[in-house]
Amino acid sequence: MHKIPIHKEAIIVPTILIGVIWLVYLLQNFIILKECYGIIPLSFKGLRGIILAPLFHGNLKHIISNTVPLYVLTFFTFQFYDKLAYFVLINGWLISGIVVWMLPDFTIMNSSILSCHIGASGIIYVLAFFLFFSGIFRGEKTLMAVSLLVVFLYGSMVWGIFPRELLGIFNGEHISWESHLSGAVTGFILAYMLRNIGKKRKKPNWETEEYDHSDDDELWERYKNEYPEDFNSISSSELFENQEDKKDLTTENRKDT
Repeated sequence: MHKIPIHKEAIIVPTILIGVIWLVYLLQNFIILKECYGIIPLSFKGLRGIILAPLFHGNLKHIISNTVPLYVLTFFTFQFYDKLAYFVLINGWLISGIVVWMLPDFTIMNSSILSCHIGASGIIYVLAFFLFFSGIFRGEKTLMAVSLLVVFLYGSMVWGIFPRELLGIFNGEHISWESHLSGAVTGFILAYMLRNIGKKRKKPNWETEEYDHSDDDELWERYKNEYPEDFNSISSSELFENQEDKKDLTTENRKDT
């Protein structure tokens, strides 16, 4: 049975990332970090949230719900995409944050309080959508298996890109669907942009432009000589031609009559 070696970075990077997030959570709740360090849309102060927002979480339930999927998806990204994973993680982090900052503050329609988007869910959506679409775009069997695994584990995440009010959910929880949507779109774009870099399906020799087809006829003739029994019966094309000849003959006879 073929064993896939575990890359060190696939363990180290998600472990460090989760460790930093939990350290920030402890500082945030028990020591000094009390103000909003998240993304405040279209606010100069909110710009720092583009980098800091994924490190902050509102409560214990929030950080626990993000810990496992963030670790798993970061592991998959670094395990199957090697050095490309750094590009995806860093750019997905920044781009998704910038998009959230540029979007209008929709909550101000119902409240005078400005939004403060925090949490690592935007990064989770970046990685989930990148892993899914990258496997589809590349067509490589291992990466496609990862795509299916991501769908199996986190397929229901797709509903998180819609405002909860549109789905008829009114439970008082403030979910940053803007972060989810921006992360999903960013992951899709990165998957498409990077589809030709790194591992992808290898074309068979006969599908490449360099393949020489000049020997095909010779090989076909050799096959017919070595296995004549395969050609004893009338081929479908010959049978069709015989049927057409019979039709023509019948038509001629009918005209003569």
